Amino acid sequence: MSRTIEITRNHLHYMFSGELKPAAHAAAGDTLIFECVDCYSNQIENDEILFEDIKGELNNPATGPVFIEGAEKGDILRVDILEIEADDRGVMTVRPGAGLYGDLLDEFKSRVIPIKNNRGFFKENIAVDLQPMIGVIGTAPNEEIRTTWPGEHGGNLDIRDLQAGTSLYLPVAVRGALLSMGDLHGIQGDGETVICGLEMNGRVRAKVTVLKNRSDIPTPFIVTPTTYVTTFAAPTLDEASRGAGHRMHRFLLEHTDLTAEECAMLLSLAGNLRISQVVNDLKGCLMDFPRNLAGEKMEL
Repeated sequence: MSRTIEITRNHLHYMFSGELKPAAHAAAGDTLIFECVDCYSNQIENDEILFEDIKGELNNPATGPVFIEGAEKGDILRVDILEIEADDRGVMTVRPGAGLYGDLLDEFKSRVIPIKNNRGFFKENIAVDLQPMIGVIGTAPNEEIRTTWPGEHGGNLDIRDLQAGTSLYLPVAVRGALLSMGDLHGIQGDGETVICGLEMNGRVRAKVTVLKNRSDIPTPFIVTPTTYVTTFAAPTLDEASRGAGHRMHRFLLEHTDLTAEECAMLLSLAGNLRISQVVNDLKGCLMDFPRNLAGEKMEL
């Protein structure tokens, strides 16, 4: 019989690691509710508290981890994101020398942004519709990796497609997978160019499934209601873009009857190569492709 398991903000950590003690145990079919805090660990309480004033070691807390019964090394964990519940406020910061605009900025600034009726009020006359997403989500890798880094395990992906109604496929490197998540954003544009989105507290409701013998899925891999999305993180955008594109090419080659040349041509017609984030030491790119062009019989 399936259960509902809540993992509270009492179980925060700052490192993806197979050595972490599980905050909870769950089985496939259980509903998981993760209570997440913002990427600054709630240190920015008002506009007067700047990034230079907070403890950097508390950035990007993740809630968890959850031990998934039946998950063994070499498996794939599918995480179905069912709902993301936003808090009533979010925060943003900018700082000189950071992000795409760091060379244009002279001062540290913070802004607390109220959230009302599913909108973030950037200013009284500027309100942005929310599209809540998960910034950090991953399984334990073979080696310890800070929650501020993206990688093959997931981690600090900062991909705006990770919204309710989306499924994320992650590799299992250690027994139990040890799933964690955090760093929720009320909304974020591709690139996360100023070093943050609308950083917020919130709750994520999700379900997990363990997949066996699925080397055909290029993790971390995302399935939205309309697209397949391959991801890649690398030191440069050139490397990241090539990695994301090559992964989608291989995915289509394995799951359709198209030739390598046809896959390449179709990707140039209908694939979208995007920058997911430029704010981490490893840059992120993704390739999305319409599901309706890949065939209806694909089972993931």
